[in-house]
Amino acid sequence: MILGTLWPEYHRTLTATPKPGKDVYPIARALLNQVKPVDVPVSFTATALQSSLVHRDRSLATAMSTSAGGRITQTLAAGPQLVDHYHQATSHSPYGHAVITTAMDARRLGHTSPLPAALLKAAAPGYLTEQQRAAADPDTWFAEALDYAREKVMGVAAALEPVANPEGMGALPDIYRLSDYLDHHARTIRSHVFPPDSFWTAARVHAASTADLEALAEAADHRGRFRVAADLYQRAADAGGIGALAELAWRRGRTGDPDGAEQLLQRLVDAGDTGALAQLAQLRQRAGDLCGAETLAQRAADAGDTGPLVELAWRRGEAGDLVGAERLAQRAADAGNVNGLVRLARRREEAGDLHGAERLAQRATDIGGREALIRLARAHERDGDAEGAKRWRRFGL
Repeated sequence: MILGTLWPEYHRTLTATPKPGKDVYPIARALLNQVKPVDVPVSFTATALQSSLVHRDRSLATAMSTSAGGRITQTLAAGPQLVDHYHQATSHSPYGHAVITTAMDARRLGHTSPLPAALLKAAAPGYLTEQQRAAADPDTWFAEALDYAREKVMGVAAALEPVANPEGMGALPDIYRLSDYLDHHARTIRSHVFPPDSFWTAARVHAASTADLEALAEAADHRGRFRVAADLYQRAADAGGIGALAELAWRRGRTGDPDGAEQLLQRLVDAGDTGALAQLAQLRQRAGDLCGAETLAQRAADAGDTGPLVELAWRRGEAGDLVGAERLAQRAADAGNVNGLVRLARRREEAGDLHGAERLAQRATDIGGREALIRLARAHERDGDAEGAKRWRRFGL
């Protein structure tokens, strides 16, 4: 048996009925007329790709993980050659290599949206040597680099692919998507490489969305580039990114700028982020504004987050204001969170006020706090306090 592959257009050319006097492929046609063709689909279904045979074969498994829409045939046909095309660009087209590398870094560091050409053009110079930059034609280098990056290898796949217009026919102008196969390759060969400054400057200006900015900022932060991260978070926050505002607020509070943190948190609250109410309540409490802290904690509870009330109750207890602590804990319990009452009960127990502890425990039990009390009993058991465990189990059972 002889098994081979052939692109459909070549099969049609070689087997077509020749024009009189122009039979160019008689031997090929004679051979192929004996062949039983098996059409390979353009893409495979999810069911077919779940076969255990796919996962047992390393090449198939890699193709499946790096191919969009089940188009594994194209990846198998051109994936390794696409990698060669990228690496050979260092000598044949260093500008194409720089543009592709920019796209690889952007993708692996969290820019999941399709890539704007402006980002690729602004970042690429940082991936080139001084000699390469000096030799570039200012008017044509980027167009030539894009031509190399968009060149279809084996007639099947390119490093940068066009992105279909979601609202009509054709491709979006100046928007590209990195080949999944090269994305996979980049995460291996560039996993420990930090991009040049030009990449971060370009990302700050040309990233496609606030989500992309936030993801890139997080990547910079994880790699110890805190100033780069702060700059990207600020850019995302200026563009309305809620996650970036929260991150910046946390950073301001951590670096001793409570006023700056409060301003950012207030912006989050104004934008409807109920989670920021809790952080803002903590800042108000630390500043001594107990009334303001309670108001914010109550607003958070009304929005479904009773954690700030419980936290305020605990801190009031630590400060010796047991009456205020119980009041806040009761408000949290009325909203369904008895942890404040349980924690205050434990505090009274530790202070020797068993009567007060049992009173709070009974209130927690009446509202439905049996599980929390059982956990306290188990904690006493672990500490070897059998009497304490028995006392709490009496309320938890």
